[in-house]
Amino acid sequence: MTEANEIPWYVSLIVSWLPFLVLIGTGIWIARTVGAGLHTKDGRSVAQVVDEHARELRRSNALLAEALKGHQQRLEPLQHQGAP
Repeated sequence: MTEANEIPWYVSLIVSWLPFLVLIGTGIWIARTVGAGLHTKDGRSVAQVVDEHARELRRSNALLAEALKGHQQRLEPLQHQGAP
């Protein structure tokens, strides 16, 4: 019932998706290979630098939140004085 020149569905699927999958796989492999060797001039990895930066941002955010809380506490009495 199938003709001699008809291509099976699985061959068509492999031929159509294989180049795409190879391209994606190669991109992932290259990204991992290049990313594994990323270091700064002082020998720290980029991941360590990013982690230190994130810690510093969290510390700065905590200090800013504390300062804002102090300013709000000082403003509350002034706001109540101005209300009729």
